[in-house]
Amino acid sequence: MEENVDLPIDIDQKLTAQKVRDFFKYNFEHYLSRAGYHRTDLSSPQLDPTGIMSHSGNSAEAKMATIFEAQDKCQAVYHAIDQCADSSKQPFRTILKSLYIDELSDWQVAAKVQYSDSRYGDLKRYALCQFADTIDTWKLIYNVKIPELKVFKNRVDFGSKSGKGRT
Repeated sequence: MEENVDLPIDIDQKLTAQKVRDFFKYNFEHYLSRAGYHRTDLSSPQLDPTGIMSHSGNSAEAKMATIFEAQDKCQAVYHAIDQCADSSKQPFRTILKSLYIDELSDWQVAAKVQYSDSRYGDLKRYALCQFADTIDTWKLIYNVKIPELKVFKNRVDFGSKSGKGRT
């Protein structure tokens, strides 16, 4: 298996990839619902040049603050995907956007990136791991709480292995 992704060496790629898949299935769905977003709203976000979206209105109200936080989480996820490598040998952004924004199936994405099923499986795992690494930056930029998605080798993980717990 060719390791062609610049990731921390102590990351368990299989467990990290599974945690990210669960994140997209459970957490991201919750963020979209809470934010009042549809996936198509993320395909071309309306952001200012700094990459930070300003919220108009009274964000001091608890309900609005919850919505704004969910919107920020969605934007952080979108930017983390957008930051992933996207070349013919590492089509990570294409894979992630196709799966989790455009909601294509694995076989459709494999055909889109023009790789065999087995190679596509490796590339998908690498893409999920790269997302787990890049989301950390966007959590800080948007000042949001998103669960840790990287699973490290030889470390005891006291949290949920699947990442299903919502934050």
